[in-house]
Amino acid sequence: MTEKEVIDAIKYMQKYQTETDKIEAKTAEVNFPKKCYDTISGFANKYGGIIIFGINEHNNFIEQNVYDINDLQKQITALCTNSMEPKVRPEFLPITYKSKKLLAVRINEIPQNKKPCYYKNAGMHKGSYIRIGDSDEPMTDYEIYSLQSYKDGIQEDLRPIKRATIEDLDKVKINLYLEKSKKDKPNFAKFSNEKILKLSGIIENSTGTVYPTLSGIMMFGEYPQAYLPQLFVACVVVPGTKLGDVGEMGQRFDDNKRVEGTLDEMLDQTLTFIRRNIGTKVVIDNNGKRENIPEYPMKALREAVANALIHRDYSISRESAYIYVQIYDDRIEIINPGDLYGNNRLENLGTDMMLEARNKNIVRLLEEKGDIIENRHTGIATMREEMKKMGLPAPEFQSLRGDFKVIFRKEKIKDSELNVNHEFTEKFTEEFTEKFTHSEQKVLDEIIKNPYITQVQLSEIIGISRRSIAKHISNLKEKQVITRVGSDRKGYWEILK
Repeated sequence: MTEKEVIDAIKYMQKYQTETDKIEAKTAEVNFPKKCYDTISGFANKYGGIIIFGINEHNNFIEQNVYDINDLQKQITALCTNSMEPKVRPEFLPITYKSKKLLAVRINEIPQNKKPCYYKNAGMHKGSYIRIGDSDEPMTDYEIYSLQSYKDGIQEDLRPIKRATIEDLDKVKINLYLEKSKKDKPNFAKFSNEKILKLSGIIENSTGTVYPTLSGIMMFGEYPQAYLPQLFVACVVVPGTKLGDVGEMGQRFDDNKRVEGTLDEMLDQTLTFIRRNIGTKVVIDNNGKRENIPEYPMKALREAVANALIHRDYSISRESAYIYVQIYDDRIEIINPGDLYGNNRLENLGTDMMLEARNKNIVRLLEEKGDIIENRHTGIATMREEMKKMGLPAPEFQSLRGDFKVIFRKEKIKDSELNVNHEFTEKFTEEFTEKFTHSEQKVLDEIIKNPYITQVQLSEIIGISRRSIAKHISNLKEKQVITRVGSDRKGYWEILK
């Protein structure tokens, strides 16, 4: 942390009148602020950040002297050392800016296997926070469970399914697997079939009773959904561009299907559903041969559906959630339960950086079978390359605090399709920009793109709290730029200028 970095952060807040996911402003003109633990926890549990004491968020982020830099450092150190679990080691940098004495405090992200960082006086479930945009939001029970599960090294795909028996595994598939295992792993040939299945994580018999594991059921089960009913794929075709649109006959869906079976069966059925419900382009090659090509690259969609099936969260906490494939007029969305796992980050998807696998045993079994993930580590790159080949926008990846979404768009968003008024856009750019804060402008940009967007969706896309979204919406209404027609859920935004 350097003085320049701190000053740049102050200038950013003053220019755009907002904090960020890595910058927090606090006043400390009279004494130590009563509530700092939420920001310390939020930064430590996310990507780290800087708290700048001596900046008044409620008065245009102007600079104010802190009451006593030395005492302020002592108070923060005591809070981080005695009241946070695990202990946090802050970095301090006193600076003088515009004749005001300020204190910058860097809170670094703690290692993934030590999260969550929480305020001990409130306890883990009430004292754990995560930084979302400019707000410190309480962690959900699921987010805390996920961190603890990662910390404890729990492999959910190895848990026994105690309602099932080994008789619920498909004998033909199991025998083929055993034959291949003995051939590929000569040491396995000396073991009994039961021991091979146990070593492979397909069954579990530590209590003396043999149970299929979740991996075993989802890979080799005769009917997995008999014991895990919500582990299916819900496929729908929406007659429009948003959920709630209806077709000419009043139908909510043009087609829908509950896809069940093992992982490979669900992959095949889901792709069949998608292919049946997307358009095709007719291409004539140099020899005059006609070929029908799907309007989306099926290789890219296959990778996305396979990733959803393989990497979804199979823990008990998300066992009631299913994978959702939604086909709209202008895009396809694939949503799976479970955010990015462990140290994985959005910016690392499709790079050379090795990603952590949530369901290690499922991944290993699929690698051994060699059909669904024969191109492991190249899935994201394949999606991007296949979309590029067809001249389509790159797939979009969104982390949604418990879910993960992939969006494939049919074509680049056109202003005409989104009812964008070019005259308004130019006027906004040339004359109105100075009237809006940076965050207000981002909110307005999203509303211009999609007049039907909700405040919840705005919060997820922009990455700031719902409270902040509501504040920016209120400001834009006061400036008579937008108005809401209908409810937040079913209405739409109207541009007034």
